[in-house]
Amino acid sequence: MPAFNPVTVITSSAETIAAIVMAILLLGFLRQYRKSYLRHWTLSWATLAAYDVASSVGIAMGVGYSVPASNPLRIITAVAGGVFGYVSIAFLLFGIFELLRRRPVRIRVYWRTLLAVAAFGAITALLFLSHDAVSPTRYFVRVGIRSLVASIAYIASSIAFWHVRKRRRGVGFTMFSVSLLLYAIQQAYQVGVTIGWRLFAQAAGTIYLGYIGFLLQAIAGMSMIACLLEDEREASELATVEMEHLAYHDALTGLPNRPLFMDRLIVALAQASRANQKLAVFFLDLDRFKDINDSLGHSTGDGLLKAVAERIRRCVREGDTVARFGGDEFTLLIPRIDQIEDAAKIAQKILETLKIPFSIWDHELFVTTSIGISIYPADGSDPETLVRNADSAMYRAKDQGRDNYQLYAPAMNARALERLALENMLRKALSHRELVLFYQPIADMRSKAIVGVEALIRWRHPELGLLSPAHFISVAETSGLIIPIGDWVLRTACRQTKLWQKRVGELTVAVNLSARQFQQPNLAEEVAEVLEETGLEAEYLELEITESNAMQNAENSIYMLRELKALGVRIAMDDFGTGYSSLNYLKKFPIDTLKLDQSFVRDITTDPSDAAIATAVIAMAHSLDLKVIGEGVETEEQFSFLQKQKCDYIQGYLFSPPLPAEGLEQYLLERKAAVS
Repeated sequence: MPAFNPVTVITSSAETIAAIVMAILLLGFLRQYRKSYLRHWTLSWATLAAYDVASSVGIAMGVGYSVPASNPLRIITAVAGGVFGYVSIAFLLFGIFELLRRRPVRIRVYWRTLLAVAAFGAITALLFLSHDAVSPTRYFVRVGIRSLVASIAYIASSIAFWHVRKRRRGVGFTMFSVSLLLYAIQQAYQVGVTIGWRLFAQAAGTIYLGYIGFLLQAIAGMSMIACLLEDEREASELATVEMEHLAYHDALTGLPNRPLFMDRLIVALAQASRANQKLAVFFLDLDRFKDINDSLGHSTGDGLLKAVAERIRRCVREGDTVARFGGDEFTLLIPRIDQIEDAAKIAQKILETLKIPFSIWDHELFVTTSIGISIYPADGSDPETLVRNADSAMYRAKDQGRDNYQLYAPAMNARALERLALENMLRKALSHRELVLFYQPIADMRSKAIVGVEALIRWRHPELGLLSPAHFISVAETSGLIIPIGDWVLRTACRQTKLWQKRVGELTVAVNLSARQFQQPNLAEEVAEVLEETGLEAEYLELEITESNAMQNAENSIYMLRELKALGVRIAMDDFGTGYSSLNYLKKFPIDTLKLDQSFVRDITTDPSDAAIATAVIAMAHSLDLKVIGEGVETEEQFSFLQKQKCDYIQGYLFSPPLPAEGLEQYLLERKAAVS
């Protein structure tokens, strides 16, 4: 037990004042830097000062005035000293953890630890209470055990700081490591003193430890401030690096962004020019990505973009650059290619890789991409020209049906200008009523009676004449005009069919839904509104979706189709056999009709493969209780083959080409008169 004399009083007072000063200093730094570990260290010094005060009062009462340990005032000071002593260690360790690990202590762990150590300190303070003023056993339990815990904690912290200081510049972490080690040695010595007094009644060294404790407090305080300044400098450097990274990288995918890509392209062009080598620039655009974003939300879209970026990155070499240009557009820089075929092989590898379904937030998504490629020096000698030409080639790939790559050709720039002009004229076509509907009859295979029609859009262009959808639908889709155009087609077809029903008799109408329309979340409500407005019964409307559109997001397609079926309309899957349907999904789709694509019907009597496919599709559809429409029937031989396979309906030039509304009405009236 330490003696109670002026030396111990001065030493204890100095330690207390030093702890208070450090708490005040760290509180000032806390207000300035807002570091959470500074809050823990401030509380550590404050509770250490409270511990020193409680310990000094306890020693004064016990040694100086012989107050019994069972005295309430002594009990209060002992409990306070025990709680503050252990809590100060906990606060110090919390701060060290947050400084070294750069993450906060979990709230639950924080409070549970504080409550546990406070309870432990209170319990040790209440053990071995008696009427005697001093007791070596009680002193060991209260002071010796705390010193043992502190020694172990300080040694572990010293080792942690020593390992970290190898990765950090400056002397702050080294100073703190050394001061913690010295503190651990001092606390270990304190343990030895309490054990010695308990066993051998030795009390030597207590005053010496008091001086050492004051010195170590000063060193620890300076070390903490040095660590703070070094940590703040490092945080500033990291923030600068992070800002530079964000300035030249995409925040979502982590890929280089447009400025960094252009910088690397400039460097690569200079190197290619000196070495007389070729390089390739790729421009990728995800097909129908907006439909996924609109239907499933931006979080799913962001997840898909990150997954796509990772797959593209795995398709190229270490020295190649993959960048996100913006939205769903990616660019690739492939330096040092020997042959143009090398670029084509990379493009084909990317196409095949992206065809593998993505699993994003429990959604199975099918994605394709269109790729444009420009080659230095043939397609441009500066960065802007190469990127622009790759972009033009990408649009050419979209015109060719998407999911392919195209090499740049000079004519593509002219094509881009044509596309822009066509988009502007298409906008005017809506308001000038230049769009018209043609209708192609659908006949029953057995009776050859006309049971329905398919609505097909045409554009009466003031200069180019009558244009088929192949000339303008892709522009309508990329520009977003397909939404108002699709709405106009649906309303016009339903209104016209209602008129024919009054004049000719029962008739169904089939209307194609574009990919953009099908992804609209309010599609069912819009169809219901059109049916109510035109007066057409739902059973006489058949909505056609293509196989590829349905499979782009199969789960969402099932939900949307069920909503449409609830209205009472019929659902047909168009162009069946040309995509990548999963039969497992096909049986889940609530569809009524399969339309056998004309690419199989065209050579059905001469190509055994087409004949086998057609036969299999018809048999499969009937097994699923679906009707089958054979498209593009032009000859009696094709008709006979489909009839033999028990196809339900046919559509094609054998009966009638697509006709305008007035022409089709005359055709229907003539057939009706001929039958009667």
